[in-house]
Amino acid sequence: MEDRATEKELRRLTAIARIHHSIGSNLRLEEISRILVRELMGIVSCDGCAILLIEGDKVRILAEGGFSKTFAEVGFDVDMKATKHIVDTKRGIFTGDIVNSPAASCVRSRCSMNSLICTPIVVNGEVRGIIHLDSLKKNAFDEEDMELTELLAKEVSIAIERSFLYSQVWDISIRDELTGCFNRRKFDVDIVADIANAKQYGKPLCFLMADIDWFKKYNDFYGHPKGDVLLKRISNMLVSNMRPLDRAYRYGGEEFAILLPDTDKERASHVAKRLRQTVAREQFEGEKESQPNKKVTISIGVAGFPSDAEGSDGLIEAADSALYRAKESGRNRVCVFGDEQ
Repeated sequence: MEDRATEKELRRLTAIARIHHSIGSNLRLEEISRILVRELMGIVSCDGCAILLIEGDKVRILAEGGFSKTFAEVGFDVDMKATKHIVDTKRGIFTGDIVNSPAASCVRSRCSMNSLICTPIVVNGEVRGIIHLDSLKKNAFDEEDMELTELLAKEVSIAIERSFLYSQVWDISIRDELTGCFNRRKFDVDIVADIANAKQYGKPLCFLMADIDWFKKYNDFYGHPKGDVLLKRISNMLVSNMRPLDRAYRYGGEEFAILLPDTDKERASHVAKRLRQTVAREQFEGEKESQPNKKVTISIGVAGFPSDAEGSDGLIEAADSALYRAKESGRNRVCVFGDEQ
């Protein structure tokens, strides 16, 4: 018996050392979680293991193993009794006989597991995740198993905090400081990736180049601070009138680039017209005094892959050409590359 306990302790210490080595400076939560799930299932006699991340009112599965039906299929949210109990109390659940324990009300009916460990992952005093272990056997876990999951919960909490900080820094590096849109650096990477994805899956991709008409006249009349306010308002209008998978970028000055994945030119033309009309309907301070047509408006050029270009440079050039035509033909309009009408 003593040899078995010693062997288990050795496995535990070896796994902890291996976890530290594997995690290292890793900032990817999913990868860290997969390592922890794999190691936990190697040490603890469990049937299922998962690491969950709590994001507002949603629960995201970072990693899981051993389940006949995945956690993603079951579905979780913070209003589930077990999750709510852990979030509200910041205390875990540890039982070897779920049905006859206070935790019975926290699990779903007809649940086949008997032993359960749910340990909160606390970051800055707030429960941001849960380590879940379960078993079909009664009394499958001991105090050492509970202590191990608590120890690893601290490891995950450090990783989550580090990952959040990294995400904030990364987000700053890819955002335009003024408008909050993605920046040109991000665009240069994304358009290449989107074209590669479109090629691989045989799907269309469209690109819009939008420009604020007579923006220089607005700036000259009101000054750059007011011009900055106008840029922010219009960028917000563009973003709020796009699908979640579409992305807007500040391309430079008063120009905005918009990528529309899985979108053909006909659909992209409708999107562009809607964006133009949205801006044209809006009232802006000083537009009557500063604008030749008494309104702040935008012009948009539309181009598509693979119909208009085979690569990123060609697609940008095609959209820019269409935008130039929109400007030359009177502004406050949408022009589609290849469509001369």
